[in-house]
Amino acid sequence: MRVRVIAIAVATGLVLALAPLAAQAASTYSVSLSINASRPTVGTKLKLSGTVSGPQAAGKQLLVQRKVGSGAWKTVAKVRTTARRTYAARVKVTTAGRQYVRVVAPRSSSAGAGTSPARRYTGFRWLDLTKQRHATGGEPVNGPVTIAGKRYRKAFTFRDSGVYFNTGGKCTTLRGSVGTPDNAAGRLVVLTAANADFDDEREYHAHAAAGAAPKAVSYPVTGRKVVAFGDDNSRKRVSMVAPKLRCSVNALPRMVLPSL
Repeated sequence: MRVRVIAIAVATGLVLALAPLAAQAASTYSVSLSINASRPTVGTKLKLSGTVSGPQAAGKQLLVQRKVGSGAWKTVAKVRTTARRTYAARVKVTTAGRQYVRVVAPRSSSAGAGTSPARRYTGFRWLDLTKQRHATGGEPVNGPVTIAGKRYRKAFTFRDSGVYFNTGGKCTTLRGSVGTPDNAAGRLVVLTAANADFDDEREYHAHAAAGAAPKAVSYPVTGRKVVAFGDDNSRKRVSMVAPKLRCSVNALPRMVLPSL
């Protein structure tokens, strides 16, 4: 019986000795994460910052990962923590739409891997409307125009005509510049609507002075599924130079006008 008692005592001591090691192995890195924008524009950089806690967290290399929509997580940058266990990183916004970012602290000999909460943001892109799908009324001209002696490469020019875009409710702002290539003043009309039947229509006007450089204009279109612009049917030409929409998609869907 004495041999058995000794064996039990040795085994018990071994378990107690291993307990601190098991507790140490069970620890994981804790990673916090903040981002500076929820609706950044494509081409800008999203700023990330946070802290890491855990064994030997100072000077630790971290992985910055991004997921687009329902896609897979991909590492897009690497950064090291400071002596104070903080970190900062910048990630370029390369596409429009719903996206997520997170920061991973890889496992080490003293702690398991830790992952920050995923932060969601939506990328927005300025879409060049001269290159987007649209419907037309009349015969607008999509091409270069000369106004007040200066040639502009991208523009729509209207005379008894207009263009119609399907935003799908994914855009926030219409921008461009309004001018006339003629020696008589013109006027641009901008319409936004809840749908292709032009329910809940809103109308804006912009005056184009003869002989003047194009004037910058901007209109809110958040929640509006259709955006249209053209002249006021006065038979005087007016141009929208460099028209663009800020949208959370990379391309606009096809626009279909209702049958008359």
